[in-house]
Amino acid sequence: MKSTTKSQTSIAKFEEFFATSYKDDVFEILETYPDNRSLTVDYNTLEIFDPDLADLLIDKPEEVIEAAQIAVKNIDPLAKDADLNIRFKNVTNIIPLKILLSKYIGTFVAAEGIVRKTDEIRPRIETAVFECRGCMRLHEVEQTSDRTILEPSLCGECGGRSFRLLQEESHYIDTQTARMQEPLENLSGGTEPKQMLMILEDDLVDELNPGDKVRITGTLKTFREERSGKFKNYIYVNHIEPLEQEFEELHLSEEDEEQIIELSKDPNIYEKIIKSTAPSIRGYRDVKESIALQLFGGSAKQLEDETRLRGDIHILIVGDPGIGKSQILKYVSKLAPRSIYTSGKGTTGAGLTAAAVRDELGGWSLEAGALVLGDQGNVCVDELDKMRSEDRSALHEALEQQTVSIAKAGIMATLNSRCSVLAAANPKFGRFDRFKVLADQIELPPPILSRFDLIWIVEDKPSRKGDSELAQHILNIHQSNAVDYEIEPDLLRKYIAYARKNVNPVLSDEANEVLKNFYVDTRNSSGNTEENTVVPITARQLEAIIRLSEACAKVKLKEVVEKEDAKKAVRLQMASLKDAGVDPETGEIEADIVGGGRPKSERDKMSTLVDEIKLIEEEYNGQAPITVLKANMEEKHGVSEDKVETLIRNLTQRGILYEPNPGNVKRV
Repeated sequence: MKSTTKSQTSIAKFEEFFATSYKDDVFEILETYPDNRSLTVDYNTLEIFDPDLADLLIDKPEEVIEAAQIAVKNIDPLAKDADLNIRFKNVTNIIPLKILLSKYIGTFVAAEGIVRKTDEIRPRIETAVFECRGCMRLHEVEQTSDRTILEPSLCGECGGRSFRLLQEESHYIDTQTARMQEPLENLSGGTEPKQMLMILEDDLVDELNPGDKVRITGTLKTFREERSGKFKNYIYVNHIEPLEQEFEELHLSEEDEEQIIELSKDPNIYEKIIKSTAPSIRGYRDVKESIALQLFGGSAKQLEDETRLRGDIHILIVGDPGIGKSQILKYVSKLAPRSIYTSGKGTTGAGLTAAAVRDELGGWSLEAGALVLGDQGNVCVDELDKMRSEDRSALHEALEQQTVSIAKAGIMATLNSRCSVLAAANPKFGRFDRFKVLADQIELPPPILSRFDLIWIVEDKPSRKGDSELAQHILNIHQSNAVDYEIEPDLLRKYIAYARKNVNPVLSDEANEVLKNFYVDTRNSSGNTEENTVVPITARQLEAIIRLSEACAKVKLKEVVEKEDAKKAVRLQMASLKDAGVDPETGEIEADIVGGGRPKSERDKMSTLVDEIKLIEEEYNGQAPITVLKANMEEKHGVSEDKVETLIRNLTQRGILYEPNPGNVKRV
């Protein structure tokens, strides 16, 4: 009896609430009903109107929402008898997924997370129509569960107990299941993210895609699995609020913001942030500087023609074993406000992009992978060269277009993956050889190499002074068990999150001039003629420098990219090009080498070799003896026998030459 009285009181209160605060909204929705079937109510407005009713919504959501739906019907000026969904936004009862446990069952909660998977949309029977097998009378029965169908207990006409379900006459509602996992920035390293099942119904279906960041509001319920007999929690969703820009990154307080702005005024902030990046690893200043800039990122831009220019910076570290590459990646994955770490052999293409998985009823659905879940964050991929080539190809589109296109199991979809990629790889033969080009030493195809903004070659060279300092550094860490931080990691995470969210610097005219002069001068610095064209850098490197310049400005929380920022970016790009893009023979920088291609000096030799084979073929019945070819190449062009063998091997692999019999080569 008490419950009925309370319910009637709630209905009366809601009638007053809708008639005063939401009269126009109700009228507007009813005019377009049934195209619009949901009225969204601000929880804060309800709390101001009646705090007790707002509290009751948290404790008894089903009862209160039902009262609200009845109240709308009662005040309906158009007398449509419309079944409107009442949805509540800005609910203050936000519970992290990891503590959303059994004590919250039956309450109204809000939870934030990333959509991991969405299943097919299916109909759920809402009102079942039964026909009595004895007297053919029709009975309507409201259904509360989609797992079992409730039948009438007795026919009121003939007393019969046997009924037939009339499927076509029954009323249905669309329903969809989805899965959400907790935000990456809420995870500490090494913990598995908590997941939650969600049930979406009516006009909420098809609103979510894998990789979406959302705040879900709804009732936490539980059901019993038929197979195992165990109970499982799920959220019956009432409202979806997209959090597309960023999560409330780390929930910065006013005190945090004051501390961040104070820190940005430090004249040595740039150096301090570089020193605070992987401080347990000694040296590698340029690598650390570029990683620090990657954490801040450039400014993404959306052009008028819908073209998106990425602001994220991609970095590849190629280095000898034992120099701390994995350690740097692990540190970055913990320091970045939103980050995922994954390693070569244990990573598949589906794990990086998205997997097509079967749901409980045999339908196919997409489950988001690392690059999708890491959207607007950092993805660290260790042992990139150890991944299978077909899995590695998943990176192509994600690195440049920052989307992941899927065509699996009849599902065609494009998901966002706007993330920075930090990757590490080992040289093919164990140690790096400065006298060979990059393409010969790393198991990565040119299309992937060319998409990295910066490539660093880190060598492990013996040196008495350097080795002594490194040994002392490692011993000190082991002895004291502590690391000296210029800026504490927690504060640095908050600083990065604040900069990424609030600062979007634009290029000044002086910075533009520096970047333009660098690009033009570098491209025309090699004494190029019509016969001898070496391309030191391309437009891709220019875009990379722009991103680095913007990141330099972000480090100091500046809204304008100044001349000094552009100069720092230029210095870093040149250091990377000198590291990975120098032709070992001529010493000249070439964009093709950075992109995993062949230097011009080698391409010229290949062209000369093919011309020489053509001449020898005319003389020796269509074949070129290798001994004659070696002698001619050394005598006419000064190319050593070893180099000729290497060139023949490369041209054979590319299908330009073949050996018809031992000791002879022939053009294809």
